[in-house]
Amino acid sequence: MILKQVIKMDAITIKNNQVISKNLPKGFTFDNHVISIKDKMIYNEPIKITLKDDNNENLVINIGKSSEVKLIFEINSKDLNKNNYDLTLNIDKNSQVNYLVISDLASSNATLNHTFNLEKDVNLKLLGGFVSNIINSNMHVKLNGENSSVDVKIIAISSSTNNQRIDVLAEHFAKNSYSDMTNIGVVNEKGKVTLNGVAKIHKGMNGVSAFQSLKGITTSDDANLEVNPILLIEEHDIKAGHGATIGKLEKEVLFYLMSRGLNKTEAENLVIMGLLNPVISEIDDEPLKERFLEMVNKRL
Repeated sequence: MILKQVIKMDAITIKNNQVISKNLPKGFTFDNHVISIKDKMIYNEPIKITLKDDNNENLVINIGKSSEVKLIFEINSKDLNKNNYDLTLNIDKNSQVNYLVISDLASSNATLNHTFNLEKDVNLKLLGGFVSNIINSNMHVKLNGENSSVDVKIIAISSSTNNQRIDVLAEHFAKNSYSDMTNIGVVNEKGKVTLNGVAKIHKGMNGVSAFQSLKGITTSDDANLEVNPILLIEEHDIKAGHGATIGKLEKEVLFYLMSRGLNKTEAENLVIMGLLNPVISEIDDEPLKERFLEMVNKRL
């Protein structure tokens, strides 16, 4: 029987490659852009990591074997200059990880790159909320170990002149690995969202399952929403499926809600929040959830 230590909630703030919070959670170390978590650690509460006013950051997070952790990663900057972030999450065998990233960047030229390396029997739940100004976000999930799995849920909200491109690639390098992604865009006024969801299954990787659902809503004639689910398959013995749905808010639904006493704005927001709720409900940090909802409502 493997004994694991049970650890309570904590938070980490990083500024200029220095941890400025008082103490690191037990089992954590930080050295030269690298956060490491020991083997066999269980964290019952989420651990929040905040990048404070950094606009060019490289960070690697190494999670040891047989660990369980929920990480909330908040990137919030009012810097209008070019922003570049390169984040890597390496998850060792038999670990269970929930990873939530909230991106609120004012920059007119932001790039956010994520690489996730999953070893054998790793289970990653990946959630993303994007309310940045102009951003290219690339999320590359490498399923390197047999029976590794990833469940991706992404939402991006654009309004005014916001332009957000979110690319998610689940690449299967191992047999019997699993990926599922649900990516959602909501665009208001003259905003733009592009969602690209790709699953690549390499030759010989039999037993793989890969599924994609990309969807979105526009609330104005000037809104620009593009969704592209893509399957790249080199193996026959697999299960895969994808779909895409985009459209405007249905007038009949809005009319019904307005007949029940809601005004048009309230009716629109109710429909949109119903679409987004499966992702937003997964945010464990209540103050962050409330702040994210405020950002979403502001754009709507």
